[in-house]
Amino acid sequence: MALTRPTRHRRNDHVPAERQPDTEPERPGTELEQADPGPERADPEPGHLDDETAAVALCQELNDAGYTAEISEGRVVVSPWQSMESSCIVDRLSDLLIPLKLANGWRFHHNLAVRIPPFLDHRLPDLMVTARDAERHDHLRMKGGSALLVVEVCSPGTYSADWHEKPVDYARAGVPLLLIVDPLSDPKTVTLMSDPLDDVAPDDMREPYRQVVTVEAGEVLELPEPFGVKLETDTLFE
Repeated sequence: MALTRPTRHRRNDHVPAERQPDTEPERPGTELEQADPGPERADPEPGHLDDETAAVALCQELNDAGYTAEISEGRVVVSPWQSMESSCIVDRLSDLLIPLKLANGWRFHHNLAVRIPPFLDHRLPDLMVTARDAERHDHLRMKGGSALLVVEVCSPGTYSADWHEKPVDYARAGVPLLLIVDPLSDPKTVTLMSDPLDDVAPDDMREPYRQVVTVEAGEVLELPEPFGVKLETDTLFE
């Protein structure tokens, strides 16, 4: 099957999708504000070690309990549990990439975050592919430039963030390839973002990645090097 013509997929093109009848119910994401430090303690500056250590510890505790806890704009944000559909999509994609993983000694991560500099923010992708010796920021977070591929599967509870916030954050982190699988759109789509801008700001309105290609389910999407493979996208939505 031939590749489709590259499509410019803009963040503003997306609005939260209506919940599908067969989608498992998910609770809206909640935000846990940082505790009041009290009258005898000054507020720490953003990114201060004590502040970051407490936030990361809270995220670790929530992640260990089975939740998806991220830090966005200095706040710990808890997202709904991953749906069965999203979990199956990640599993099918992993199956397609396993030959490359084994041949190159790569790692698949489902519970390591990407640190978003220069603040303490981080995102926890549905799947991250790295080299065996990829550079970590700490025990919970990887440096974005050391990732080979980051994957996000859209869900009703995080749809706006998946399209409007996460591409900016991952570009800021230097993630070279971002794959967004959208089972909620009609038709279902798979989007590959590559070549991130090197000067993206948190409130940047520009497209954070220079190359954006979108295909519909059933079409072929080519992953560039170091993957160098063509994905049969219909396999992801079986």
